[in-house]
Parts: sequence; structure tokens; C-alpha cells
Amino acid sequence: MQVILQNYWGRVYKYLLRMWVLWLISAISFPILSYAAINAAPLDAAIDRARQLQLGEQKAWLNLLHYKSTLLGARQSQVDDVDFFLAPNGAHNPQAELEADLRGFFSFKTSAHPRCLYPARFHWLNSKLNFAADLPEIDCTKFNTWKAKFQTDQVTLLFPSMYLDNPASMFGHTFIRFDRADKNHLLSYTLSYAAAYDESDNVLVYSWNGIFGGYQGKFYIQEYYNTLQRYSDIEQRDIWEYQLNLNQQEIDQLLRHLWEVRTTIFDYFFFRENCAYRLLALLDVARENINMSIDAYPLFAIPVDTVRDIEKAGLINHRHYRPSTHHKIAQMVEQMGEPATQAAISLADVSNVEQSLNDRVESFSINQRAQIFQLADELLNQNKTLTASQEALQLDILSARSNLTVNPKDIEFNFNGIPPEVSHKTARWNLSAGERESDGSNRERFYEIGIRPAFHDLLDVTKGFIDGASIRALETELRWYQQQEKLKLQNLTFFSLQSIVPVKPWANPLSRKISFKLKQRDINVSEQALEFETQFSIGYGTELKSILIFALATAQFEYATELNKNHGFYLGADFGGLWSFSTGDFSGQTEVNYQFLQHISGEQGDIQKLNLGVQFNLLKDHAIRFEYEKMAYELFDVNEMKLNYLMYF
Repeated sequence: MQVILQNYWGRVYKYLLRMWVLWLISAISFPILSYAAINAAPLDAAIDRARQLQLGEQKAWLNLLHYKSTLLGARQSQVDDVDFFLAPNGAHNPQAELEADLRGFFSFKTSAHPRCLYPARFHWLNSKLNFAADLPEIDCTKFNTWKAKFQTDQVTLLFPSMYLDNPASMFGHTFIRFDRADKNHLLSYTLSYAAAYDESDNVLVYSWNGIFGGYQGKFYIQEYYNTLQRYSDIEQRDIWEYQLNLNQQEIDQLLRHLWEVRTTIFDYFFFRENCAYRLLALLDVARENINMSIDAYPLFAIPVDTVRDIEKAGLINHRHYRPSTHHKIAQMVEQMGEPATQAAISLADVSNVEQSLNDRVESFSINQRAQIFQLADELLNQNKTLTASQEALQLDILSARSNLTVNPKDIEFNFNGIPPEVSHKTARWNLSAGERESDGSNRERFYEIGIRPAFHDLLDVTKGFIDGASIRALETELRWYQQQEKLKLQNLTFFSLQSIVPVKPWANPLSRKISFKLKQRDINVSEQALEFETQFSIGYGTELKSILIFALATAQFEYATELNKNHGFYLGADFGGLWSFSTGDFSGQTEVNYQFLQHISGEQGDIQKLNLGVQFNLLKDHAIRFEYEKMAYELFDVNEMKLNYLMYF
């Protein structure tokens, strides 16, 4: 009996084991079985035709899958998400992915059919192979519902200028707005791409992670008013709007592809795979064969480059300038004159309650009064938050303005700005020759080559940039000393920011400098050492006619094993002036900077620095620059002169 029971339970066990194995095989193979072709003949014909036409190598297909060329010439997708591909080797084999997609499109219906997951790929392949008639109808409800929300027949690219108070916006930003047919832009959807970073990340952490791919990139789709809230600093920035001439078919393809990548993972790189680059890649899909992104930026893509490329590709219908609150006020003041400006400043002062609003402007014409009220309103708007008394005052100002009967054309202000795309190119080479003198006797000639990936310093051409603003990253200079026959790393600026903003009667902004670099430091008359140096300065600037003058308090820290106690720490002051000059077609920039640094700890002795720089602009992307530097240490002095030829690219 026991033997019979053992045989019985053995057969049951084998049966259950067999059923479990069959269930496991079916579960694993279900996706494959579900992708089995409905009709093999049309599928085979489509694959053969795709091979004949070499669709897998066409730019439009490569753009759809975000392929790029590796250093060895192979194809590799920039998508870092395996769910984006149907072929196991789809990330680096465009033809294999194309054929896998075709098999998926011909497959049996599932809850997440490839035709619904990848509508842009399906649309493009069908436009080339015309196979849709051989397929059954599939209802892609989720995609169709999502796409219908956009209600758009016009796409606009927006470029908010650089904003130095936010590490994510220091180089500017780009995003796309899908304009509604009813022209209600606040309810129009926008598309932006940015690093998913922690709001607590400081400039150094953000720069490190951004440069070396420490963040994942994320697409953000939301109403325009939410975008304005997310970029809460946007009112402090000039915004250029570029209306694109995409037709409805191209807009539809853009939306199809956006559906495909809306949750896709890309690694974010500050200099290349950033907001500018990703939006270019989307526009490449919308208009076939413009190919602005793939292989176009081997090293970097700064947001302003996006604008240059869409202009070169012929995508811009027209542009519109929307000044920041700061620049709006500055231009209004210039057009109104001193008496009216002072009246507006007085109106915006909540503590001034001696007279009514109308009494304080009664000496002005009715048109001037309207402009004064408008300027007073803007002066209050520059505050991010208003007190209750300021809100009440603003309502009174708007009420007084509405009671004036004027012709709107008679009180219009003309707001003008220089489009960012006319500025110098993002990166820069420099070839230099100079002479160095130590303590009045030791003279050496040197030659230098340098490269700066990004993107602007105070002596560069200011056209298209904010006056007094400078951002440099990974600027590298190699120097060859002729007598010593030595090649040295003279300077490696990891990151440098300068923001010299003049104080105005209506605003008192802080000016500041911050930098992190490796540089050659003089140890004595004949010896140098490579040190790490960081400097931070804060203070105020003002304008004297066309000269921007500043005075800053400065702290400097140096580290090198050759220094006393391996470091030097200094506190001091930084004074300087900036001046842009032009005569006809001739223009240039001048900077004078003096620093006094008092020794606090480490290396002994105070330091005085005097820098003079003059740049003469040649054509658009070429310049000659003369630089002089005097370093006065406690025991010796060093003088250096250098002539540079600069080429922007």
C-alpha cells in the first residue's frame, strides 16, 4: 500500500511539476507569442523593403532612436532606458531595432501595443512602407487622450536669459510652448528638460554632478503658468520667444515622439546632453532631415546654441522680446526722464503718505501721469513678495491709472533687446605670446595655448550678454617657457562666476565673484608651484557714465604643499572698472582690477594684484587681447605681459 501511495504521489508531483514548467514557459514567452505576426507575408515584405531602402541608416530613423556615433564609428543610442527598445541589441543596432519594431507593429493586440507605445516610429515607417492597410485597427486611447490635451497649431521656443542666482539657470534655459488655438498662453502646455537635482544642491555640487553625469534628465510637461511658477526667477530674466514655422503634420509628429520619450531616462550632462540638446533632438524628429543634434555637438551644447541652430535650420518665423522687470524699468526710466522717474519712485514708496497719488503727479501731463503710474507699478512688481501695505498701494496705483483717459499708443514704451543668438560663439581658443619678469631682472618668454568650453568673460564682446556678467567653466591654459623648455599647466578654471550689477535708485543688488581653479603660484623669484585657489567676493557696483565701477570685500584660500603650513588664507578688497567702447565698426572692452589681500594664516606676507586687460574685436568671432598683471608679494614682485589671439567657435 505504501508503495502504491508513493507511486501515486510521485505521479501527482511530476504532473504538477510539468504544469508549473509549462506555465512558466508560457509566462516567459507570452510577450514573444503576443508579438507573433498576424500575417507573415506582409511583414516579410515590409522588412525586405526596409532593407532595400536602407531605412535603418536614414537620419530620420537615427533621430527617432537618438543614435550617435561613437569614437570608433559605431552607432549608440543616448537613451539610457532598456524599455525604449524592442530589440535586445536595439541600443546600438538601428537595423535590428527597426525590424523588431516592424514585428511589434504586426503583432497581436496587447494592452500595451507597440503601435500605441511608439506612434512616431509607426507613423514614419508606415510613411515609407505603407503597410498600415494590412493591420487591424487598434484603439490607442491613452495616447489619443493625452495628445488631444495640447490643442495646438503653433509651437514657440522660449529662451530665458542666464540668471546667476540659480545654478540650474546660469547658462540660460530653453523650453517649448505648444500655443493653444485660443491664444491663451498661460494655459498652453510647455515642454522643458532639466536635471532632476536637489534644490539644496549648491553651485559646486550642481556643477560637479552636471558636468560628470551625476543627474538623470527629466522631461517636464505642464501648463505655462506652472512653468512660470517652477522657474520662479523667470521674471528676473529677459525672455526671447521664437515662433517656429512647423506645420501641423510636423507638430503632430513632435507630439507623437514626445509621448515616446516623456518618461524615458537620459543621463544629464551639463555641457552636452542638456535642455538645449534634448529640445534640438525633438525638433530633428519633427522636421525630417534637419539633423541639428546628432553628431553636431561632440563636446558641448549651450542653450543659446539651440537658438542659433533653429535659425540656421530655417525654423524661425519671427521673434518677440519680453524684458525682465529690471530691464523693463531701466528702459522706462531712460524714456521718461529724471523728474517723472523720481515721481514714480516716490509713488512706489509705501512710507510716503503725505499727499494723495494724484496730487503728487498733478504737475505732469495726463500722458506722463499714466506712464508714472505704470512705472510705479513695475517698481512694486520687482519685489518677489509684497507686504499688505504694498499690495494696497499697488491697487491704488492701478485704480488711479485706470481713471485716466489716454490713447494707449501715446504712452507706449519701446522695449529693445539684443537677441542672444547674435553673441559670440560659445567656446574659445586662444593663442598667446608673452614675457614674464621676476623682481626686475629674470625675464622669460613664453607661448600659450588655451581652450574655454564655456562661455563668457568680462573682456569678451558684450553684445547679446548681460553687462558685467561672466561665467567660465573648464578654461584651460598650457604654457611653454622658451628658456626652460618646459610645458606647464598654467591655469585650469573649474568654475568662475562674476556678476557686477550697478546700484539703481530703485534697486540695490549685490555684486559678487566666485571661482575655483588650479593655477601656478609664485613661491619665490625663480620657483612656481601648482596650487588650488578659491576666491569669493561680495559688494556693490555703480555706473559712472559708461563705466561700470565696483568695490568688493574678498576672501581667498590657497592650498599647495610648497606653502607654509600647506595653505594661505587672505582677506581683503577688490576694486575695478569695466568699460565698453566703440567707434563705427571698431569696438572693444577694457577692464582694470586691483586687489589687496592681507595675510591671515598659512603663507606669510600680504599680496597686491593689479590686472589690466584690453580687447579689440575683429569681425564677429575673432579678437586680439592685451593683458598686463603685476603681483606684489612681500619679498618680490612679478610682472607679466601677454598678447592673445582669440577665436570663438
